Amino acid sequence: MTEKLIKIPLAEGSLHNSQLEDLRYSSGSLELILSSGDNAEGSKVKVLFDWIYSFRVTDEGDLLKMQEEQKGMMLTGLYRVEKSKYLEWFNEQNGNIHDGVVHYMFSTTDDVIDILASISPSISIHY
Repeated sequence: MTEKLIKIPLAEGSLHNSQLEDLRYSSGSLELILSSGDNAEGSKVKVLFDWIYSFRVTDEGDLLKMQEEQKGMMLTGLYRVEKSKYLEWFNEQNGNIHDGVVHYMFSTTDDVIDILASISPSISIHY
């Protein structure tokens, strides 16, 4: 079962060649600050999840199998992951007690951030 990545569109180029600049987790909420390497003005994207169930951060260089399975489709950006192995593992652990949990994935030039949440993130772009 290969995971399917569904690209979530944001403002043009806002996550192109982005890097994770900051990550803050407190009392169930997660905030990410991503910066774009392409924009001379230094645009930043702030992503806020008011409540999450789980998250993980992995160096993209350690996801060779995933990159091979995606056949070059995993570019920098925000994705919704269908047929998620991470979500399947989470549901097995909690006995499927949570409805509507979505696996979001941010792919940056250096990191992949996986987030399980039932509430969509708030995203703002600062130029």
